Amino acid sequence: MEIVKELNNSLLNHLASEIILLNNNLQIIWANESATNNGWKYNSTKQESISSYFPHENNLELHELLIKSLNDSGASTKRDLEIINEENNKRIVDLTISWSEVYECLILEINCVDSLNKIIDSTKVFSTQKIAANLARTLAHEVKNPLAGIKGSAQILTNKLTDEHSKKFLKIISDETERLNDIVTKILTPPSKPNLAYFNIHSALEKVHALSEAEKVQNIKLFRDYDPSIPELYGDENLFIQAILNIVKNAEQALTNTEEASITLKSRIAFSQPINGRLHNTISLIQVIDNGPGIPSEIKEQLFFPMISSKQDGSGLGLSIAQDIIRIHGGSISFDSKPGRTVFSIGIPLKKQSFEVQSA
Repeated sequence: MEIVKELNNSLLNHLASEIILLNNNLQIIWANESATNNGWKYNSTKQESISSYFPHENNLELHELLIKSLNDSGASTKRDLEIINEENNKRIVDLTISWSEVYECLILEINCVDSLNKIIDSTKVFSTQKIAANLARTLAHEVKNPLAGIKGSAQILTNKLTDEHSKKFLKIISDETERLNDIVTKILTPPSKPNLAYFNIHSALEKVHALSEAEKVQNIKLFRDYDPSIPELYGDENLFIQAILNIVKNAEQALTNTEEASITLKSRIAFSQPINGRLHNTISLIQVIDNGPGIPSEIKEQLFFPMISSKQDGSGLGLSIAQDIIRIHGGSISFDSKPGRTVFSIGIPLKKQSFEVQSA
């Protein structure tokens, strides 16, 4: 059909909304890329009924709305509509149905309510973490001057006092002050200026895997689960390796007392996902998965804040630094944790140029 050729090359393929066209027999004659990415299917040579994918018995309200719009040649909107596909997967959507006199077909526009909620949540998380990071840097700046005074005073006393007992404790004061100063400096120092170029994400993950294998001090099995179709990312490969390595090291520390401990590096393409309050059509999803005890509930909300750590000797800077690096790449880090399974997910938007580089 000529309409299908026109639509395949239209701006509708760039919308985050799902657009589906049905003929007067309720057969799918076209779906945009957002719709196909979210489970809608259509065959340009063999048109199938919408009932094949959304069975009538589980979607009575959907089918009633379609029949009504078809009979009335009109338009209708339904908020928070539950639709269930042939695999019994449920989604809550906002649905608008309208009849096109020009093309003699029903036009379905679908916005996933779950995606909208994810956008709102990601905006809140991004704002909270940004405020916390700025607050931490402000406090670190205020702490730096008193630390210099303490260290200077300890050094003066060391030069004036002669008994070894006093010098012993002054050395402790000086060493601990220096340690605190190093921590404060790390908080105040932004990540290195990125050296941006296209790089292969799996090459970076392989380097992380090799470094982790070489440095691990306990019997942790490292697994890889890659999607080779992911195009190259635009960013700083070395910084990206540092970010992933920080997360892997964090997982290794959490697995200290875990039997048959394992960490999996996983890569996938994901569709219609929010990052920092904005919905992206296509992203690269990198996950670090461990089978440790999980993140304590009392620190979950502050996990990416500087100085927050569940380890007694941890600095709490690894995840904070990783987050800063991922933000440089326009991405975000999130996590899901329960006893026996913790997943850190890094989402990086895939730009159109990435696909051009892959196909070049």
